[in-house]
Amino acid sequence: MALDPSLLSGLQTAQKGIVLVIRDLQKRPDYSKQPDFKTYVTRFNAYNQALLNALAQSTLSSDMREALVTQSKNDVLPDIEKLIDDNIAQSQMGQLNTNQTIPASLALEQNKTLSAEQADIQSLNALLSVDDTTDTKPEQPNTQPSSNEGSPEPQTRPDDTTETPPPRPYAPEIIPETEVIARFSEWARSLGGEDTDAA
Repeated sequence: MALDPSLLSGLQTAQKGIVLVIRDLQKRPDYSKQPDFKTYVTRFNAYNQALLNALAQSTLSSDMREALVTQSKNDVLPDIEKLIDDNIAQSQMGQLNTNQTIPASLALEQNKTLSAEQADIQSLNALLSVDDTTDTKPEQPNTQPSSNEGSPEPQTRPDDTTETPPPRPYAPEIIPETEVIARFSEWARSLGGEDTDAA
C-alpha cells in the first residue's frame, strides 16, 4: 500500500522546504560568526533525514508519525521562529547599526522561505495527527455488519421450518352410511337404472 496522497504531498513539501532553509542559512554572510546557526543546521538536517525516511515507507506507523511531530515541535519550529524574529530585527536596523550582520533585503527574503516552511510543517503535523484516526475507523464498520447479518439467519430458519409444516392426517375420510348409499344410488342411475334392483 502507498502513503495517502495528501500525506505524501505534505511530506514532500516539508522535505523540500527544509532543504531550502538549510541552503539559505548556510549562504548567510554571518553564518560562520553565529554558532547557533550551525546548531540549527544540524537539527534541520536531522529533520530532513527523518522526512526522507518517512517518504521511503509504504505506510507510517503511529510511532513514526508521533516522532515526526515531536521532532518538529521540539527542534525545528522553535529554531525557525528564532530565525524569523532575528531577521525581522535585522531588517529594522539602520545601515550604520553595527549589530546588523546581513542586509535588510536579505533578511526579508529569507523570512519568506522560513515562513513558508513553518506553515508547511504545521500543515504536515495536522495531517500526521489526523491520519491516525483515519486508519482506525474503517476497521470497525467492516466487522459489525458481518456479525449482525450472520447471527439472525441461523436463528430464524430453524424456527420457520418447525412452525410451517402442520401435521398431515393419514387416516381415510370417514363418510356417514347414508351419504354412502346416496352416492351409490346416483352412480347406479348413471349406469342405466339398476338402482331398483339394488334397493
